[in-house]
Order: sequence, then C-alpha cells, then structure tokens
Amino acid sequence: MKNAFAVIIALLALGTLYVILNDNTSLFAKESVSGERIEVTNKIKHIDLNLENSDTEVIPTDKNEVKVDIEGKGTMTLARKGDTIDVTVKQKWYEWIGFNRKSDVTIYVPKEYDQSMEVDIGSGNFVMAGESDSKKWKLDELSVEMGSGNMELENIETNLFEHDGSSGDLVVNGLTTKDGKVEISSGDVELSNFEGPLEGELSSGELTVTMDSLKGDLNFDVSSGGVKLDLPEEASFKLNGKASSGDISCSLPLKDQKIEDGDISGVSGSGKYTIDVSVSSGNVDIY
Repeated sequence: MKNAFAVIIALLALGTLYVILNDNTSLFAKESVSGERIEVTNKIKHIDLNLENSDTEVIPTDKNEVKVDIEGKGTMTLARKGDTIDVTVKQKWYEWIGFNRKSDVTIYVPKEYDQSMEVDIGSGNFVMAGESDSKKWKLDELSVEMGSGNMELENIETNLFEHDGSSGDLVVNGLTTKDGKVEISSGDVELSNFEGPLEGELSSGELTVTMDSLKGDLNFDVSSGGVKLDLPEEASFKLNGKASSGDISCSLPLKDQKIEDGDISGVSGSGKYTIDVSVSSGNVDIY
C-alpha cells in the first residue's frame, strides 16, 4: 500500500514538473531569443502582449508571422498556445537592481491580422499605429490594460475597443470603433479624431475626447476627475446630465435646455444620439 502511495506521489510530482516546465508564463518558462518568430495561420484568433517594463513598438508587416526583437535587460518568451500567440517580456528579480532596467522591444505583426489583440503594460512606453488614416489597422477587438507608463495608438479600426488604466497616459489618434469603453482609475486618456460610441468611467484622472463627427451614443460616469468633450457644431444629440456634486457644462446651443441643481438637459440638432452624463464629483465640459 505504501509503495502504491509513493508511486502516485511520484507521478503527481512528475506531472506538476512537466506543467511548470511547459508553462511559458511561469518562472521556469523556456526563454525565447531575439529574432524568433511564429507563423500566423487562420487558426490564430488572439495575440496577447504582456510587457512588464519595456519600450515597445508594434509594427505592421507584409510577412505572415509574429516576430520579436529585444535589446537590453529583460527576458522574452514567444509561444503559441492553442489559438493564441503570446509575447511576454519581463525582468528577472536581480535585473530590477540599477537604473537602466528597461528593454527595447520591436514586435512585428501581419498587417492583415484582423482578430483580437490584448496589450498589458506594467510600465515603459508602447507605440502602435496603422499605415495611415485611409489605411487603418483593422482589428476585431483591441483590449488595453495599463499599470503605468505611456501608450500611443494611431489609425486603428475595431469592432470593440477597451481600455483599463490604473495610471499612466494613453494618447489615441484616429480610432474608429463600433463599441468603445474607457475606464480610468488614474492617469490621462486623450482620444483625438475619435469615431463611434463611447462609455467612459472615471474614478480619477482626465479624459479628453475630440470628434470630427458624432456617430454613436456617449455615456460618462465620473466619480472624480474630469471629461472634456469636443464635438462638431452640427452634432445631433440629446443631453441628459446629472451632477450630485461637481459641474456639467455645455457651450453648444441646446433646444429645450433645462438647468437645475447642477443637472442639465436639452437637444442639439435632431437629437439623433444620446449623451448621458453622471457626475459624483469633478467636472464634464461639452463644447
């Protein structure tokens, strides 16, 4: 009986060791070297980028592969897991000692890739852009999570765009989406030439949105911080603004405007879209 029990324990130990050694997210992951690549087939539905402390640029390429170049401190793993290609860059514990701790990372992704991409940055800088305003990088979903650092996105078109920021600054120019969601715990988010519906939730920080045309409903829930919404003069919307504290202002002309105890409502143009604003503290400026 004892021998059988010992065999079971040994098998469990071997199985656990196998999982650890083949888990690219663990401390014992097999490291990849700079220049490694993985082919992108039609079975790949997700590309996940987990970047602990690096300066990273994502470049669209004609080649049908994900390739990663890395310079400086840090380790990189590039692996395929089912329908997902995972890129992870992080520092070993002893590399946190000293000042020059960042890695310089370049990630090449096929410009024809149009599925889901998830980006998680701990700190550092991140840059990603489509070719031009007329040739935007089209993705089904783009999900961004920021611990800190800075991120710049440009000329991207998505069905779903999601942002969750603990701190740091996000600057986006030329984003078109069918469903946009921004959540800010702290830090600043600037959306220029934005097109589509948008939900914004702010615990703190600042959200600035500039639109050449209004093409979707907008909803802002502000616990603290501020929202600046720059709309074209011909924008058509119904404004419903409620403020328990703080301030909501609209400098665009509104029909049937009502202002009472910090609340504001009215109609601009035909009232095609709805702008709902709720402020516990902080301020929202529409102009």
